[in-house]
Amino acid sequence: RVRTIRPGRVPGPGNGLQAPHLAISVFGRGLIKRLATRLYFSDGEGNDVDPILTAVPEARRGTLIAGHGDDGTWWLDIVLKGENETVFFDL
Repeated sequence: RVRTIRPGRVPGPGNGLQAPHLAISVFGRGLIKRLATRLYFSDGEGNDVDPILTAVPEARRGTLIAGHGDDGTWWLDIVLKGENETVFFDL
């Protein structure tokens, strides 16, 4: 569980704007290096033109998009292995 404010759009490559997102690093026993991913909001302005999100195959983008709860919270399951494995970025 993480508490944060919802970010706005930020500058991206080519003078464009990235969609609001959170950068997430995962560390854990058995991991040689950190795993880097992003959380995007399902209603995020600019998701359709975000240069990072649109570089991910459409069938895999859902692993980066947070669901919205009725109580105003957002959730994203980070899956380390298997069919619905979260997209991780090699930074």
